[in-house]
Amino acid sequence: MSSLSTIPRHMTDPRLTAWRATVAGRAASYVVGVVLLGGAYYAAAKIGLRLAYLDGAVTALWPPVGVGMAALVLFGPRLWPGVVLGDLLVADLSSPLGTVIGQTAGNTLEVLAGALLLRHLAGAGVRMDRVRDVFALIAAAAVGALISACFGTASLRFGDIIPAGQVGEVWRTWWFSDFSGALVVTPAILTWARSWPWRTTRPRLLEGAVLLIALVLLAELPSQRDVPYAVFPALIWAALRFGPPGASAAVLIATSLTVWNTAHNAGPFVRESITDSLLSTQLFMVTAALTSLVLAALTAEREGAGEALRQDILRREKAEQQLVASERATRRLADEQMALRRIATLVAAEALPSAVFEQVTTEVGQLLSVPSARVVRYEDQAHVTIVGGWTAERDFQGLPVGARVPLDSDTVVARVLRTGEPERLESYEGVEGELAARLRGMGFRASVAAPVHVGGRIWGVLVVSARDPADLPVGVEERLCAFAELVAQAMANADAYEKLASSRSRIVEAGDAERRRLERNLHDGAQQRLVTLAVYLRLIESRLAADNGTARDLLAEARQQLSDALGELRELARGIHPAVLTERGLRAAVEGLASRSLVPIEVSDMPDDRLPGRVEAAAYYIVAESVTNVAKYAAASAVSVAVRAGGDFIVVDVADDGVGGADPAVGTGLRGIADRVEALHGRLRITSPAGHGTRITAEIPLEQTVG
Repeated sequence: MSSLSTIPRHMTDPRLTAWRATVAGRAASYVVGVVLLGGAYYAAAKIGLRLAYLDGAVTALWPPVGVGMAALVLFGPRLWPGVVLGDLLVADLSSPLGTVIGQTAGNTLEVLAGALLLRHLAGAGVRMDRVRDVFALIAAAAVGALISACFGTASLRFGDIIPAGQVGEVWRTWWFSDFSGALVVTPAILTWARSWPWRTTRPRLLEGAVLLIALVLLAELPSQRDVPYAVFPALIWAALRFGPPGASAAVLIATSLTVWNTAHNAGPFVRESITDSLLSTQLFMVTAALTSLVLAALTAEREGAGEALRQDILRREKAEQQLVASERATRRLADEQMALRRIATLVAAEALPSAVFEQVTTEVGQLLSVPSARVVRYEDQAHVTIVGGWTAERDFQGLPVGARVPLDSDTVVARVLRTGEPERLESYEGVEGELAARLRGMGFRASVAAPVHVGGRIWGVLVVSARDPADLPVGVEERLCAFAELVAQAMANADAYEKLASSRSRIVEAGDAERRRLERNLHDGAQQRLVTLAVYLRLIESRLAADNGTARDLLAEARQQLSDALGELRELARGIHPAVLTERGLRAAVEGLASRSLVPIEVSDMPDDRLPGRVEAAAYYIVAESVTNVAKYAAASAVSVAVRAGGDFIVVDVADDGVGGADPAVGTGLRGIADRVEALHGRLRITSPAGHGTRITAEIPLEQTVG
């Protein structure tokens, strides 16, 4: 683990971060970490020697142990060479080499073993805020101190620095010194490092300052010799109020002052012998550290449990609220779906639009709990008509059904017409116009409207109004749109039904007219000629005997009359259904039509292959009717005809350069073309600007018409 890995990202330059990701960067970072740890270990050792007894020979507290363990826990065990470096810097190199090596090895193993054991027992993220963390620290410190005491005492003995009779005393002092250093210094570093960044309040800072003053005063009171544990109230205060960081800092300060005073023959722990002074001081440090750390951990656990309980209560309350909201939403959705289903059933039954409007406004008003719901139809750009409505009070006097009002205000109805989207108006105050005045007179302050689109245009709006804008929460627009679509479907059905009825009527009328035309043509044309032929034949019969010359003339006239009658019959048959269309196909039929036309016709892009019979017949009659209209009304000098087959449909295009202005609503010709195209599920476009000719384009699908 890199020695710089715990530096907050916002404190590092991106270029530095990128460089550290390289091999050279990682190596340099590691070296820096080792050097920094070595320096910190050396500084802590120097401080510990300043607290030593007998001119630096014996110390009750060895801080480097705590510094090393905390560093390896925070930054990883791989920085252990820093402990070796720091220990060698502080070592007495005048001692035998074996003694120096043994002490350095013991101190390094102590720190490494203690850090590994603490990470194993409490986790790498140990914060000393659990009782198990404190006991893990005790175990790790005890094991580490045991290793160091054994190595150190053995090194001194084998180097003949201490006599055999002092081995036990030296071992005990060494173990207590290292154990105390780990127990006092390690928690202070860990808790404050884990608490970064440090944040506090002014009252908290003031309380901390008072606590520090009280702690120092209690530790330095002259009367403390009689009350050696007078600092414990301050330690308890720190543990209860400031948690593990406060407790560890208070222990570090109190024990440092105690060791300093004892080393200078002051304080409550000075005894007749240096050994007794050391032991009493070390017991005080261990007791103070354990008491404060355990109490702080218990406090943190209690606060954590309380916070967890509060969070659990909040989660439960939130879950209950969400459950209630979900149940409400489910009920609302179910009610909405049932309302939509009732309206859809009405629409599917092809009910009258007025019945659909009444049902929609009733369902919307009751579902949204609003006092008013209406369906409004746009008459033009300046007027609207109320075609359906519902109010909770059943009072339509303000805007009754059938009312026609000017669209001269900035109401939601006018806004929807401009934007084509759902609109909301929070207040009618200051809005001018008759519609706004009527709504204000009814006590309404806010409205929401959704457009009703029919046939690609805005037919009207579904609008709800309320006396308080809060009664129209966010989301009403989307809910209105669902009902507006049903209104649109009802109008589309009504329009389709009306068109179908009109189409059927026109087909019947066209059939009757065609039969009358056939009857008239047969009566006035072929029938009369045949009658005349019969008369001529009777004359021939009566005069054959008397005058052969006259008979010959009459026979010639009869032959001519018969030829004319046959021609008219052929022309009549060709008008009903030309034989060439059946025998030779669409190209030949259209070319024959062009050859007989009084207006020049240019034929292009005709399909070479035969098409389905119904398609050929439809295409031919579209061309024939269009050419007939051109000859009768267009005053055109030329006509172009094209029939293009592409994919699953054919396109019939007839264009002229006549006067234009053709209106499908006038006459039967264009309506007949439209009926024929719609009957084959096709599409018809008529473009006829006045003075610029007419173009008729029909798209007829092939798949649906085969067979």
